[in-house]
Amino acid sequence: MNIHDIYSYGQLFCFSGLDGETSRRDDFVGMLMEEPITIRFHFDTTVSLCIPLDKKIKFTAVTGDLLCGEDFIVAFKNRRTVVGKAPIKPRVTTEKPSDNRLIGRVLKVVADFGGEFYLDTEEKDGYYYFAFSYGEKGEIARDKELNSLKENRLAYFVDKPKPTEEKYQKIFTKCLSINKENVYSPEGKIKCRWTTPDRVPHRFMWIWDSVFHAFAFAEYDIEMAKDAIRAVLNTEREDGFIAHMMSPDGFLSEITQPQVLAWGVWHLYQKSADKSFLAECAPKIAKFLTWTMKNRDRNGNGLLEWFTEPDYTECKCGESGLDNSPRFDFDIEMDAVDFSTWLCNDARYLSLIYKELGDVENAEYFKSVHENVKSKMNEKLWCEEDGLYYDTLFNGEFTRVATPASFFPMLAGVCSQEQADKMVKVLLDEKRFWTKMPVPSMPKDSEFYDIDMWRGCSWLNLNYFIIIGLRRYGYFDVAEELRKRTLDVVYEWYEKTGNVFEFYDADNEVCPFNLKRKGEQPPKPDYKKHVHSITDFNWSACFTELLILERYICYEHV
Repeated sequence: MNIHDIYSYGQLFCFSGLDGETSRRDDFVGMLMEEPITIRFHFDTTVSLCIPLDKKIKFTAVTGDLLCGEDFIVAFKNRRTVVGKAPIKPRVTTEKPSDNRLIGRVLKVVADFGGEFYLDTEEKDGYYYFAFSYGEKGEIARDKELNSLKENRLAYFVDKPKPTEEKYQKIFTKCLSINKENVYSPEGKIKCRWTTPDRVPHRFMWIWDSVFHAFAFAEYDIEMAKDAIRAVLNTEREDGFIAHMMSPDGFLSEITQPQVLAWGVWHLYQKSADKSFLAECAPKIAKFLTWTMKNRDRNGNGLLEWFTEPDYTECKCGESGLDNSPRFDFDIEMDAVDFSTWLCNDARYLSLIYKELGDVENAEYFKSVHENVKSKMNEKLWCEEDGLYYDTLFNGEFTRVATPASFFPMLAGVCSQEQADKMVKVLLDEKRFWTKMPVPSMPKDSEFYDIDMWRGCSWLNLNYFIIIGLRRYGYFDVAEELRKRTLDVVYEWYEKTGNVFEFYDADNEVCPFNLKRKGEQPPKPDYKKHVHSITDFNWSACFTELLILERYICYEHV
């Protein structure tokens, strides 16, 4: 079993909700720092556990809850306690002055924000056994317990899918570990296990992220996949609104997000044949789609418009998921090609769900929604001259801002074969979209092209959508080339940094750590100074797994 073994800055270290109780309210989550082993735990200020091993130390496993080598081990025992054994005595450092007291052999550290930490250390036979805990004193684990803990943590990877290409085995286990570490246990208003994009810095639950996580979990843990979607649907308001961001304390944002829930539920049904899950989810998704049609179609033409925030320069359209895309620099209302595509796609899947449930009336209704949106998109959003779909202003003018969203209609079967042929010609233009790592979130010939998030960087979710669309219209060779180019870049930076990132340079010239994320990044990556392209980003891990396994979700069922 080839386990990820690269120790590097940016990797998360925490206790998973798959193994027991977690708490978002006072999460005990660490991030690996550059010096091995230094784990910086994130609160209002930071507290770090340091075991200053030689930089040349060889790791045999680096996962979200286990660090080990020939003569050392560090592992999460529960949500509040890290235990381990090392040839060097561990110590605790704090970002700001703290109140440190030695009580017997236990060091009690009271941080400036009031958090209490305990480091219990015992030397035996040249090794230091320790327990580092938050909020309450933890118990030291001896060799037998440490070995058992290690075996338990590594056992997680044993029964999982295996890549056919040997070179992908370590990055695949890295991605599985990212999936695992970003699971929370039931808490507060969220009554089942749920997922987050990353335990630092996001920590909330999002709509489309959760569905993407479910796609990956469906390959090896169908019940966790169901929970990821169920958790989102259970936050739905009575009127059908589902917030784009939620938390266990009942917080709901005031905007929504792309409709992908029916797509996700139908895929899980293909994996599980659990009709009760369809029956549980269908009415909630129906209410959600109805809410979006009622509240996001201001001109009443059957196409949807995103809610935008013109005064929020760094994120004018968080609702779309493409926060700072130049598409939204117009600061005026427009029918959105991607929002309409998602409605078209999810209405079709919801129709399939209702048909499977024997509800002919609802099946026909949502099929008609699908057909109507499809017709309207071709009537109002298709630009024959450019061979692309565009957002369209209320006066009927195309914005002519080309982005990967222009290709999304292929995913939902909106376009004809002739239209798809024209779009693929644009996609394969090396001066525009066919870059070292296609598909940039803005074309290279755009005045807005940059290395800042959705203003030019490449994202795995967008590539995955386009791959599905390409395959749907018979472009299997182009889809395979896009898969290969995507994985080549992801794998290259994995080997160099040990990380799977939120987004990548489309030209593959800039390390993801140094890409902009709504602003300039300092030369040396440090999340506390500026959020770089996020590491251990959950949907990037999910799509990496799916691309490695060559799993293309459900397009053949539509």
